[in-house]
Amino acid sequence: METMRLNNKYFMLTILFMVMGIVACDGVLDINDSPNNPTSSTPALTLPSGMLYSGQVIGIDFALMSGFTAQYWTQSPQAGQYEIYDRYNYNGSATQAGWSNAWYGAMADLQFVKKQGVIDGLSNHSAIATLLLAYQYQVMVDMFDQVPFDEAISGNEGILQAAYEPGEAVYDKLIDLVDEGLGMIVLGGIAPGAEDLMLQGDMETWAKFGNTLKLKIYMRQSEARPTVAQNGIQALESAGVVFLGSGENVAINYPGSTGNQNPLYSGDVSASPGIGNNNISGSASVIQRMLDADDPRVDFYYDPSVNASAHIPIVQGDGVEEDGSETRNDFSTPSSVNVAGPSTPVYYITGHESLFLQAEAVARGWISGDAKTAYDEAMNAAFVFADGADPTSLIADGGAYAYTGLESIHTQKWLSMAGTQCVEGWAEFRRTDTPALEQSSEGVAANLNGSKFPRRAFYPVVELSNNPNTPANSNIGDPVWWDINE
Repeated sequence: METMRLNNKYFMLTILFMVMGIVACDGVLDINDSPNNPTSSTPALTLPSGMLYSGQVIGIDFALMSGFTAQYWTQSPQAGQYEIYDRYNYNGSATQAGWSNAWYGAMADLQFVKKQGVIDGLSNHSAIATLLLAYQYQVMVDMFDQVPFDEAISGNEGILQAAYEPGEAVYDKLIDLVDEGLGMIVLGGIAPGAEDLMLQGDMETWAKFGNTLKLKIYMRQSEARPTVAQNGIQALESAGVVFLGSGENVAINYPGSTGNQNPLYSGDVSASPGIGNNNISGSASVIQRMLDADDPRVDFYYDPSVNASAHIPIVQGDGVEEDGSETRNDFSTPSSVNVAGPSTPVYYITGHESLFLQAEAVARGWISGDAKTAYDEAMNAAFVFADGADPTSLIADGGAYAYTGLESIHTQKWLSMAGTQCVEGWAEFRRTDTPALEQSSEGVAANLNGSKFPRRAFYPVVELSNNPNTPANSNIGDPVWWDINE
């Protein structure tokens, strides 16, 4: 998928878009060799560029692989560009765009803002960039496992072949990075305005974002290092930190005009510059669950079949086996408004995700509270997110979604991310192995090394060629460091 530079409703002026194009990081060789410097850019100009690159990474580059491997989506009939994911047969070519846009776009820009903001006395700009760097680093570890860190984030110039570090070690350093970002926040100080495409300088909510990110980083370690996870989460409660709540969604919003569109829409649905005619169908793994439960959110996450005017899902992988008589119009597709529309936001952390994290911490006994009450609060937030649907009957005793323990939390968290947070949804499925999914009917082409599902992304071919420190690609069935359940 060709790299796209998207704009935001707060950056509609053509001249500013042109400036962003001049100062962005296309063509650089290393995150520490960025052309973004005090003589060519400023934190105010570079922050939105970093955000837009990051939105590209999590909104399409990695969302496509994750959406299929989390079984939110499956390949439509009479098309084939996404069969590699349904067949579990993707390779290093599939991650080239995401890797490049992450390292040489988002993280290079954010690293510049982090450093230059301090020099220019713009501490809140630096804080936002630091928190987003931590977020992006976690995504990279969750996708690939080992990644460069010290030699990528230290500010050392000219390191073109950075050393890789174990994912576990990077996770420990992410906590310090988030703390650094939180420590930079100056409430009442100079805050970004329109250049903050996500929260428009609302530093109180950025602080909640950082706290929630720490909670997420700790919870991701629940199976691999439960003591570290527990101690870290209990420390957050003891410190009295405030997390994101219902409706507090940290996201990039897109106005929807040409050149200013959601990345998935622009790259997959739109004919210009995308491939045209969305070739993604809704997976029965989600849709059938929602239909069986009479869950109204199915209409939020998926459009019904054009030809049937009803939700018709495809069993994961079956779309590539259709005999040619059926088309994408015979099946449900990702929502053209809420998932793959021109104005659909790219979500980083949502309020209901935060509440599900808190509910799990309560259920594990790591923070105080009543687990069912916390779960019900998360469910209400998840339904509010989905156009204000009402979950009361579903979460009541005897209801289809009544609380039964950690499995309820994990399943509902996975459902609530169906297409809106694909990267996070795939990570959560790998961490919890919940819900119980069936292997794709076409998932037989790859040797999964004893695994039932893909557990990681492959390093891109270009990185393997250019950096001898890059770990060898082993097998997509090999788990990342925190994934120990299967």
